[in-house]
Amino acid sequence: MFMRERLLRFARNDNIQYIIKGMASVIARVFSEAISRFHNGELFAASLR
Repeated sequence: MFMRERLLRFARNDNIQYIIKGMASVIARVFSEAISRFHNGELFAASLR
């Protein structure tokens, strides 16, 4: 019983780490895309409209 509880908790922690890593990679991708657009002047032109 105790062993199974530990395994479940370990699996849950692994899932949380995986979700956090996935969210971080999505946020990083969005930020890098926004930065590249800003450097190209697209973001600045869009904000003036």
